[in-house]
Amino acid sequence: MKNKNQRPSSRRSSRLAAVQALYQLEQTEQNVETILKEFTEHRFSLLQEEKIYFNPDVPFFQNLVLGVYKNSKELNELIEKHLVENWRLDRLPSVMRGILLAACYEISYEDIVPLPVILNEYIEISKEFFQDKEVSFVNGILDVISKNTRVHV
Repeated sequence: MKNKNQRPSSRRSSRLAAVQALYQLEQTEQNVETILKEFTEHRFSLLQEEKIYFNPDVPFFQNLVLGVYKNSKELNELIEKHLVENWRLDRLPSVMRGILLAACYEISYEDIVPLPVILNEYIEISKEFFQDKEVSFVNGILDVISKNTRVHV
């Protein structure tokens, strides 16, 4: 993460943790329940001390990770449908896939948070991991998906 001095909101901390949990789920052979337990029982407190997270919303985090996990096939198809020709989701960096999957889950399955907020949150999270070109890529994909998936709230 780049901005250790900036204090993220509770929801952004939860979203950031969800992206990291999705990365861990993809990179390891751990099951989703083990990863959720590791974050809620250990990582949140350690990373709050390092000022990476701030008071994460644990139920929101868990819902986000489980929602992506349970709907991964549909979410992958949604993202792939909006990638430029000759690109596949598996060619994207793992962290970027996690960002796109979490954002698409919120766009597609949750209707409480307004779209502009969701888009802004995931653009800010992508800035923690990527440079301008990649952030623009994430922004472009999420913008197109949001316009074709959910009516603006």
